[in-house]
Amino acid sequence: MSSAPIKAKYLSDGDSKKEGGYNKSIFETLKFAYSPFFTRIILCLILGITGRGLLLANTNVIGYWVDTIVGKENILSGLSSAQLITLLAVMAVAGFLLTITFRVSFSRLSAQAISSFYDEVTLRTSRLPMSFFDNTPAGRIITRFSSDYGNVFRLFGGPLAEFISIIFDLTMMILLITVANPVYLIFVVFIAVLNYLIYKLNQEKLRTARRELSASRSPSIAHFAETTQGASTIRSFRRQQSFSERFERLDSHFLTQKMDTTKSLLSFSLQMNSLTALLLLVTGVSAYFMVEKGWATVGSVGVAFAFIALSGNTVQMFFEWLTQFEEAMIGVERLDQYMRMNIEQGSLLPSTATFATGHPTYSPSVEKYLSTRRLTEERNASVQVQDVWFRYREDLPWVLKGVNFDVKAGERLGIVGRTGSGKSSLIQALFYLYPIDKGQIAINTHLPKLTAATNGVDLNLYRKSMAFISQEPILFQGTLRFNLDIDGTLSEEKLLSVLAQVGLREWVLAQPGGLDMRIEERGKNLSLGERQLLCMARCLLQQAPIVIMDEATSSVDPQSEEIMVRATEEFFSDRTQIIIAHRLSTLAKCDRILWLQNGEIKALGPTSEVLPRFKNTELV
Repeated sequence: MSSAPIKAKYLSDGDSKKEGGYNKSIFETLKFAYSPFFTRIILCLILGITGRGLLLANTNVIGYWVDTIVGKENILSGLSSAQLITLLAVMAVAGFLLTITFRVSFSRLSAQAISSFYDEVTLRTSRLPMSFFDNTPAGRIITRFSSDYGNVFRLFGGPLAEFISIIFDLTMMILLITVANPVYLIFVVFIAVLNYLIYKLNQEKLRTARRELSASRSPSIAHFAETTQGASTIRSFRRQQSFSERFERLDSHFLTQKMDTTKSLLSFSLQMNSLTALLLLVTGVSAYFMVEKGWATVGSVGVAFAFIALSGNTVQMFFEWLTQFEEAMIGVERLDQYMRMNIEQGSLLPSTATFATGHPTYSPSVEKYLSTRRLTEERNASVQVQDVWFRYREDLPWVLKGVNFDVKAGERLGIVGRTGSGKSSLIQALFYLYPIDKGQIAINTHLPKLTAATNGVDLNLYRKSMAFISQEPILFQGTLRFNLDIDGTLSEEKLLSVLAQVGLREWVLAQPGGLDMRIEERGKNLSLGERQLLCMARCLLQQAPIVIMDEATSSVDPQSEEIMVRATEEFFSDRTQIIIAHRLSTLAKCDRILWLQNGEIKALGPTSEVLPRFKNTELV
């Protein structure tokens, strides 16, 4: 088996590497996430620091008690042993209850806040341009929404309360040591400064290691996803070994990076532990001489030594938690990058989007108005394609070159052409799934509004005017009702009526749950013909004035094909139809045929004229 290393530049799948400090935008993002809970979080913090203060102040009370035993007067001199024990118990119970209340309440609020951040990232990612999904490996997207979010939620979803408790402990220790004897504050400051210096020496190394670890996850995940999706093809071509070797190299790189990160963390922890042991020795020796000189009482020495010993460990825990906090911040940074990308041209975020990132957003009134609007109340609509030049990226060749034609309202237009002629690309352009470089496409002369500076109709309203049945039928995980009723407004009678039109009513009623039967991801529990007929039913239920079919009958059985052909002749007889088909018999009853060749119109005219010419060309 080959063990040749993979070059580092291929291991991140093109993911950009970030060095140095965090982007300032992530702090704004966290502010967006936590601001709705601000008042409750402040209340939780007050409860938390009060609780930690009460628990730690027990040490001071015991110190005062020790001093009263050796004859030194203080605020506890008049208390009996029973009263002292009662005071300690009350402080401990109150501190414990306040601490528990803080941790539970703060963790819940923090989990809600960080979940809202995740929802916002998901919302914006779903509206990114199609080119993003074309150019971004699936593994990288999966990593952002799984591993990176896992790192974020692992801290912000609960343990952040523990981290804040450590900060409370350090704050209260400084205060309580100062109360016991201000001289000991020098030792605490000394410990903090040395620990901070060690942290700074390791900070960039740890941050870089964690970023490299995050970036190294996606290639192996992407490769694994590719392997599982294409398992049958890989097995047919006997390529198991090459796929296995590549996965092992990618996984080995990830494990190596994980090991390097772990070594960096262990090295940092060892340095912190060594410093704590040294400082405990210095503190103990110093305390002996301070008592001898009369600069401190026995009780204050006990308080100070306990807190300094505890603070050394607490400071170490603080910086260890701080490294985990940085790992979570890297996850926030990577998710924030997706959230702030430019969304699809012409698309707007729903009014429920709460993070003010500058993306165009619907107002609630406009959103409500558009939800009940249609581009036209007529049963059909015309399409105007004017001098369209289209390509998928600027560095790729044109796939449509000056395409210019109209489709009349109620007309049935067939589109033919060899593979690569631009048929499916024309459908992409009709929906404005990619920017059109030159020219424009309109429905009933209405153009979609793609920028704030242009006039036109809402992009979603424009797309709503077209129903689409693709070569690969698309169904979503959920119930059958959910797949058929896009807006969730149709009655059961209406759904069953349309299912009867495509010949599936009895089949659906025979299934467990009927309309509420479970559809697996991509409809894997259904046959190809069943999936395509359900897509046909969904198309009928949309009642869109324009119906587009892209090779919809190419992979179905003859019975399903017959139903779908009948649909074009009967069910959609009053709609505008645009039909792409390899089986030319499907196009026989079209009004006109558009013949595409190399992205240009070869011919456009009556079916009786263009279709025979195309057939003769295919036979040559």
